[in-house]
Amino acid sequence: MKKKEISMNLPLSREIGELNNTIKRLKQEYVQLWWEIDSSIPPFFKTYSLKEQKEIEKEVSHFVEKIFDYIEQRLPAQDEEGKDCLIPISQTKQYLEKLFHITGIYIDDTFSNGFIRSTRIFLDRANAFDPSMEPENIYQALRNVWIMNILQRYFNMEIGCSDSMFAYSMLYPYTDNIIDDVSLPLAKKLQMNRNLRERLEGKPYPKGTGIEKKLDALITLIEEEFPRDKFPVVFQSMLGIYNAQVNSLIQQGEDLPPYVIDIPGISLEKGGTSVLADGYLIKGELNETQEDFCFGLGAFLQLADDIQDIVPDKTNRHLTLFSQVAGKYKTDALANKLFHYISMIVERGLADPVLKNLRELIHKSFYFHIIEAVGKNRELYTDRYIKELQAHFPFRFSFLKKLRKKLNKLLLKQKKRTFKLDIVSAGLMAMSSRLYE
Repeated sequence: MKKKEISMNLPLSREIGELNNTIKRLKQEYVQLWWEIDSSIPPFFKTYSLKEQKEIEKEVSHFVEKIFDYIEQRLPAQDEEGKDCLIPISQTKQYLEKLFHITGIYIDDTFSNGFIRSTRIFLDRANAFDPSMEPENIYQALRNVWIMNILQRYFNMEIGCSDSMFAYSMLYPYTDNIIDDVSLPLAKKLQMNRNLRERLEGKPYPKGTGIEKKLDALITLIEEEFPRDKFPVVFQSMLGIYNAQVNSLIQQGEDLPPYVIDIPGISLEKGGTSVLADGYLIKGELNETQEDFCFGLGAFLQLADDIQDIVPDKTNRHLTLFSQVAGKYKTDALANKLFHYISMIVERGLADPVLKNLRELIHKSFYFHIIEAVGKNRELYTDRYIKELQAHFPFRFSFLKKLRKKLNKLLLKQKKRTFKLDIVSAGLMAMSSRLYE
């Protein structure tokens, strides 16, 4: 079944209100920014010598081997809060802080402690809400919680995981599964998606499937924290991402040439509305500056995912800014534009000196993210570009490839032992970047 068939049969929600004008304005603004942004190689934060890279690789290898030992010996430990985990949280935190220090990323205790607390709250709730959910799907939802944690720091709020953060992050693994489930007839999928749109609009769910009951329970959690009559824009923001996802389905299934459909607009609207909704589900209300930053960060994150997924997107005929030129041209300039794009977003949205640490955290970590994506798909870039970027990355790309295989092997071993996602496993998934490549 082609996902485009779903988009053609799913009318968009008309109940977004004035937020629809905001989304149109922000999409136009960030599409224009993309076209205007520089494509030359950017200035980097640090150049790593071969000796420094080998020292960092040694530290990472030591940490991974320690995890292997704990799993092989089946020796669960208890952390300071008394919950079972593979390695004590305090020890894991020490290793990660050391690695962050070596790579030049600073994270203060308030953020790291809140981040760990939020992760554990979410995982406990996710495992209780749906014990049958696959770890990969829980991790997909957890990634959104982590983005919301960054926004909490931006909003100067306590880092945690509220009911709405949990509920919104859990929604989309379920909706993705509806679209991808080959056992469901197209007519059923269309009806389930119509039901979801109507539920987001405030209409009651009809008696439905087990998935629909879960979706209903999650939306109810949001309604309890943000009553519709007091916070209508919260639900309008979720309809915004719903519409953007429906529109994005036309990116899939056909090998269209550039300029036939608005790939930049579709991609940036999907990413921007997702994090815009994150912001509203944290605060309930946003000012114009906060809307701008949330949308811009989401737009970048969508492109960051797309540069990671060039090869599978190309294989699956999923059109993105990167996949539609992959194999036809070297993509050095596109990666350069992405470096400049995140630089511009953090400079615009995080200029306040109070946000200096957050600005550096986002800026440096996403530079690493882009470099890692380039190193993973070396054949798509010139040799000279690969050599240049590797010098600004804490690891050699050859080491990273071996590390990813090792981490995936570790996760597969754990999966065979009734794999239940915990905070250490979630960290491993984050480190391995993508499962089962």
